Amino acid sequence: MTAPLLRRLAAGLLILPLLFGAGCSDDKTERPSLTLSAEKIVLPSEAGATARLDVTASGPWQLEISGSGFDASPLHGGRGTTSVTLTATETNTSTARTSLGSLHLFMPQSGPELTVTVEQRPAVAAQTLLLYMPGRSLASYFEQNIEGIRRAVDADTPGDGRIFVCWQPANQRTAELFELYYDSNSASCATREVKTYTEFNAGDPESVHTLFAELADEAPALSYGLIIGCHGKAWVPASAGTLARGALRPSDGAKEYWQPAPGAYPTRSFGDSGYEMDITELADALAALPYRFDFLLFDDCFMANIETLYDLRASVDHVIASPCEIMFPYDRIIPQMFTDEGRSHDLGAVCYEFWNLYQNDYASTIYRMQSGCIMLAVMSEIDRLADVMRRINRTPAAEYDPNTLQTYEGLSPHLFYDMGQYVSVRCSDAALLDEFAECFDAAFPPESRLHTDGFYSAYNNRMNPITHYSGITISEPSTKFTEENRATNWYRATHE
Repeated sequence: MTAPLLRRLAAGLLILPLLFGAGCSDDKTERPSLTLSAEKIVLPSEAGATARLDVTASGPWQLEISGSGFDASPLHGGRGTTSVTLTATETNTSTARTSLGSLHLFMPQSGPELTVTVEQRPAVAAQTLLLYMPGRSLASYFEQNIEGIRRAVDADTPGDGRIFVCWQPANQRTAELFELYYDSNSASCATREVKTYTEFNAGDPESVHTLFAELADEAPALSYGLIIGCHGKAWVPASAGTLARGALRPSDGAKEYWQPAPGAYPTRSFGDSGYEMDITELADALAALPYRFDFLLFDDCFMANIETLYDLRASVDHVIASPCEIMFPYDRIIPQMFTDEGRSHDLGAVCYEFWNLYQNDYASTIYRMQSGCIMLAVMSEIDRLADVMRRINRTPAAEYDPNTLQTYEGLSPHLFYDMGQYVSVRCSDAALLDEFAECFDAAFPPESRLHTDGFYSAYNNRMNPITHYSGITISEPSTKFTEENRATNWYRATHE
């Protein structure tokens, strides 16, 4: 093909688009359009519950209902945006989400056609989660926790699960229980008031047991989760701290011992001033319930402690806690507790999201707050670990310097020591150490024992380095509260 011919063909090809464009310049016909606010509508479980679907169209449209158990209105509309209300006509009494059918939307004059699936949540929730925040001294932080949950709630979270909050906004004798849920009509988190406990004592095991028991009546579920957010000092008895409800022995100096350093940041004994429960009382309250919590997350300081976990081993299946001082980012962890449309949870991901925030999202300019230590406990493995520890304690103790052990607070004297490191220097029997390591990893999966390079403590108001991390603490090497420690169930079980 000659060059002049190629040039002529090219010129012709260039003319065609220009001619086509010129021919359409006066064509002002609008192409039909039809868009929807969602591809799937999930109705609440009860009959009469509603959900909204927004239909935006360039002209007239209609819808047809396929299936049963729900109605929709209106069945047609025109140009602009129209809200269609879907109403459940029956209650889904099963334990699983039900497919009710679909909506078929179309424009009569050769427009687009769209389909929306319609489902209904079960009356029995896949999971019920309670965030329990007793006391008033951390009230402003409790409000931040609640707002964090509100940010996390959407069309997928909690899905087929339910979220409840109990806190004390007014005084120590009043507690409010309410539900946070996704309202599809407003496309946002909404609140449903459930109950006000006018005479609530956070330090009374019976009051706490009643609250937990009534939760199951209000929101029956296939599984349950619990978050406790308050002050924490692990296994230490209520009579040996600043949160004591009983008289302190003056010689203990316990009040002074638990005082934060001047200018310290607030961080998160279980309870609040004058209304504290021992961890054994919490364990008994949980064990007496007609259901069992699948997991317990402590948003409290120092709760990743072997004395504490041993007391809880028969009351809950899993525990997430920190060996040092802590505050959880609720907007990040709540979605990990309601995966697969709320039907399951990923506790390992909860640990990761907590650690990731402090490890990677906090810049070096605020390093003093880059403090994120966490672990996950499989409670069914704790007894096996105690058996190995009992045999270790029967062997002669190797000499070691307690001052070389990793600690997790700024207290003086130290109270919480790294358990893995302590056992490694205390025991010289290689076979027992190997058995201990195997049991320890089964009880506390290594992939969920995460830490930053250091941790912040309000008790010395600074970052403290971490050179050894097993994720679990033990108080046996401490010279503080020694008599109380020897009275713990862990100590007695491992020193027979």
